[in-house]
Amino acid sequence: MLSSFLKAAEIVSNIKKQEVPLPISQKMGLITPLRVGDDLSLKSSLVSPVNYDREITKLLYNHTEVILSEGQEPIKENFEKFCATISNIDKVCLIWGLYKTTYETLGNRQFECSKENCKQKFKQEILLENLINEDTFTFWNEEVPFYEFIYPIEIEYENKFIYCFESKIPSIRDNNVLMSNLSIDTLQNNLNKTGGIFTKQEQMALLCKSISIREKGSLITADTPKTENLQEMLMTFSNYIPHVVSEEFFIKYRDKFDKYYPKFYTNIKCPNCGDIIKFQIDLEVEFFRRSVFGRRESGEEL
Repeated sequence: MLSSFLKAAEIVSNIKKQEVPLPISQKMGLITPLRVGDDLSLKSSLVSPVNYDREITKLLYNHTEVILSEGQEPIKENFEKFCATISNIDKVCLIWGLYKTTYETLGNRQFECSKENCKQKFKQEILLENLINEDTFTFWNEEVPFYEFIYPIEIEYENKFIYCFESKIPSIRDNNVLMSNLSIDTLQNNLNKTGGIFTKQEQMALLCKSISIREKGSLITADTPKTENLQEMLMTFSNYIPHVVSEEFFIKYRDKFDKYYPKFYTNIKCPNCGDIIKFQIDLEVEFFRRSVFGRRESGEEL
């Protein structure tokens, strides 16, 4: 039994909650703020990407209830169902909600006006609520849930072969599986070199359920070379897929799915000339930077 003090502390900790739409899962998330022990858990998990990713997933799960449809009471889903039926895109929305209910702000950021006759340098506080705009969220509009949806992308190569990619929107579980195949040094190196958590080949492995190769003009049969093995796909994308094929894959994938990625941005007005700077942020990378490097190195200033 909890003492009266602990009961009061529990009640107070649950007062502040943030609603956030999960546009791909077509649910609403209800999120509570980070607690003191959460930061320690994240820092302790940085010994490996899989531990870090599991800790973030557990963190989001622990702080999230879901509303399945308007008017229903919030519920706590089973953890495995949470990971399998919430997309990696929705995960970014949950991170926004966690930031918003915990901090309200990303702190002050340094800007420089892009106008040639101005170039004014200034600081501006970035409030989480200001990152939400009318075009931030686009809701899933296919007939089946995202975790059942496959979008085939076929790319011809040298007028002889056809690469067929079964592409998808990855779930949180898919992201967990990929992270378990990488080292923390790999992720930090990716972050330093590209500004993102994954390289192109790792992104392709995350976005594909399978790859097959057949001769042009032939039909897909049981003998068509095909793999759904993540390690084989990572090796293939790193060593065997021609660069032009990967470029065309991303063009076709983005044509289909880019509209679903949330657009977190705010317009910053130069105090000198009034010109507008569009500030966009990748909240997943921001969260990773803050976990790895701390508040200052993430770009936040007092």
